[in-house]
Amino acid sequence: MRKIIKFISIVLIFTILAYSLLALFSNHKTYAVSQWISSDINGIDESLYPGFKERIKSLQAQYPNWTFKVLYTDLDWSDVISNEYVGHNSRPRNVVQATTNYQGQWICPICSYENGLWRCASQAAIQYMMDPRNSLNASDVFQFEELTINGCDINAINSMINGTFLQGHANEIANSANATKINPYYIIARLIQEQGRNGSATSSGASGYYNPFNIGATGSSHVEEIENAINYAKQQGWNTLEKAITGGINFLASDYINQGQNTLYLQKFDVENQYNGLYYHQYMQNVMAAQSEGNTLRKTYVSINSVGSAHTFIIPLYKNMPSTACSRPDGSSNATVSGDIVKVNANGGLNMRNAPNGSIIGAVSSGEIVTRIEKASSKVAGTYWDKIRRANGEEGYVARQTYDNEAEYKLYLLPLGDSGNSGGTGNTGGNNTTNYKLGDVNNDGNITASDYVLIKNHIMGTTTLNDNAKGAADVNKDGNISASDYVLVKNYIMGVITSF
Repeated sequence: MRKIIKFISIVLIFTILAYSLLALFSNHKTYAVSQWISSDINGIDESLYPGFKERIKSLQAQYPNWTFKVLYTDLDWSDVISNEYVGHNSRPRNVVQATTNYQGQWICPICSYENGLWRCASQAAIQYMMDPRNSLNASDVFQFEELTINGCDINAINSMINGTFLQGHANEIANSANATKINPYYIIARLIQEQGRNGSATSSGASGYYNPFNIGATGSSHVEEIENAINYAKQQGWNTLEKAITGGINFLASDYINQGQNTLYLQKFDVENQYNGLYYHQYMQNVMAAQSEGNTLRKTYVSINSVGSAHTFIIPLYKNMPSTACSRPDGSSNATVSGDIVKVNANGGLNMRNAPNGSIIGAVSSGEIVTRIEKASSKVAGTYWDKIRRANGEEGYVARQTYDNEAEYKLYLLPLGDSGNSGGTGNTGGNNTTNYKLGDVNNDGNITASDYVLIKNHIMGTTTLNDNAKGAADVNKDGNISASDYVLVKNYIMGVITSF
């Protein structure tokens, strides 16, 4: 009996270790959320989900054959937007094509990402496109259509692909759709969204391979995206368009639709938690893709006179949404940032830990832009440890600034949002209640020679400044206290400059 108990104990220990290691090395955070789908539209609590019921019931009255369900995501709206607004300067989770109509508030103001016309999408753009209330109309609602179906009309498929690069391929579309129980009209909409009506480099076969769904088409440039898409097709053996269409449909079925991402919206915005976690498993970067593909899908229904036929839609609901639908971004004025977005300002990057001054679980690169989700109010082991979230969903603690025993002060997390780093006051060093005026190092309400002397002495190592004074001394807000700050304060006192 003792041997059995000992064996069971060993098995339990190894099981716990395995799960611990899996959690440690996973790139994606798991979320404890309880989600469910309901067909009870009348049961939507308008005090919790304002504006949904009236819009849905209006569509139901207009199209009696339409059926609506709601997905209670159990996700907080602000947390959703925070997780979607990541990946700056490297691979943004959401991008927008910066054409004439999509400038100003559509473009992220803190990101240098460029890929042709594509730019990182702003918070306002993400909020507008993700708010389901903005799309609960007859034109945009098809991004919420449930994508499983039984049977299809081959004549309708032929009509839809006539004059496109898909002409002559109706049979493989119909056969694969029937085998996987996927809506074939959605497949056509997806292909046209990815390729246009005439096709592109990934569907032409010029390389000897085809990838019309652009699976694996990632990269920092359009050329790199094409290369990666073709390489993926080579790995799959897609040397004909027929093979690529069939293989792509099977991929969509196994990796998205059968994983719970059963609408265009859920494939773009991964807020469904059934299988793959949250946020990272998204088919496309284009923040408008779900709406755009939905409109293409609606047009196909118009062409076969079936808009008013039976369709089922799944509408996601979030907790703590604004009382009114999020506004469309203004194309003429610049975007702003809300929330605590920070840039890593440490040479060589920062170690990320599982707790303040805890075990190292990863690293963040110098210049990387991350979201600060908790700001420490007290020091541990001589510095403040703030909790951050990276673009891939990893979360951990990093040092906000240099340690107390280091002579040279440096701020490791430079705020980029509205977290107190603009204007003359802020709290970039120290706890959440600190307040200072840039240049007023001794905090006497004036900027005088005493202040630049304090900066000079700190640089020379003869004086140690507290956190509040360090924040005030970093006049140029570059995260360092250097001769540049000393000169700026001196020039301000002499009247050479009038502000910092």
